[in-house]
Amino acid sequence: MRVLHINAGNENGGARTYIVNLMKGQETTDTDSRLMTFEDGPVAKMARDNGLNVIVMPQKKRFDLSILTPIVSYIETNHIDIVHTHGPRANFILSLIRKRINAVWVTTVHSDPRIDFSGLKGKVMLQMNLHALKKVDYIFYMNPDLVSYFDSLKIPERKTIEVFNAIDFKQRIPEPRKHKIFSLLMVARLVEVKNHELMLKALGKLDFDFKMVFVGDGPLMAQLKQQANKLNISKKVSFVGFHENTGDYYDECDVSVLTSKSESLPTVYLESALHGRPVIATNVGATDKIISSKTGWLVESENVSELVEALNSAYQDWLNDDLDQKGMELYQEAKSKYSIEKLADAVNVGYKNALKSK
Repeated sequence: MRVLHINAGNENGGARTYIVNLMKGQETTDTDSRLMTFEDGPVAKMARDNGLNVIVMPQKKRFDLSILTPIVSYIETNHIDIVHTHGPRANFILSLIRKRINAVWVTTVHSDPRIDFSGLKGKVMLQMNLHALKKVDYIFYMNPDLVSYFDSLKIPERKTIEVFNAIDFKQRIPEPRKHKIFSLLMVARLVEVKNHELMLKALGKLDFDFKMVFVGDGPLMAQLKQQANKLNISKKVSFVGFHENTGDYYDECDVSVLTSKSESLPTVYLESALHGRPVIATNVGATDKIISSKTGWLVESENVSELVEALNSAYQDWLNDDLDQKGMELYQEAKSKYSIEKLADAVNVGYKNALKSK
């Protein structure tokens, strides 16, 4: 089976990691996969760094349509069976050439489209993406909350299948580690949906010493730093910006945290698992499939008091040297369910369903 993954190429978040890990997993199956991007950016770089086959079809600007015919030519000349798009820009491009290709078209919806865009430009992008989703042959999704949304769009259930994020667990085995100061980590873009503000509010209510590191960049950087100052915790909190490789930060923390208002099953849970670090997370999307009282702490979204309670509980486990047990539980759980090989198998089931329904 020949598969062409298509992405705009400017993604540096979870979708990029998903695409690369899926393609690495597909190397263990009978799938011949390659990646096409519209710019030679972070997605192409990460794919090449992992030894994957990458084609760049450069656009002069975001909606440059001169690439349509070359894409059709590539798909037909290379006898592609499945075109697998990732992201609204790739979806839009495929919607324009759908009738010109023989391949089956599938897409992965990585997050909730309703909160992905903002402003007038965002509304236009949302409508373009929804138009594309209604035309696609098959949809993979990771957030179970989207089932009712697809139903509202009159997308048949038979055209959708739930999948998950994955990570390569062949890389390492976690090492137990306790730091001199209770150390917390949050790896997330500095945008509203990740709700860093909730985390800062909770940190301001703690009565024990801690160190908090935020890895990620975004438009809320200045606002969040100002909030940390107002809460008198700026000396305990560091905003280190975006980092390509976050492994050292996981090694240097005792617990990782994610306080999002909406999620699917983000890669950061799996990265924590890979390093044997338990997770404090808001109970949104598919989070409860991997985070539990055995592997960390689940709190309700927007609930500061529950988050404070979870942080206090994690601190007590740190004092009692009990964090490693939760971290290893998370590692074993994630390794058994969310490996790149299992992801490739799950996606291949969807491919076969899509080919049958063509």
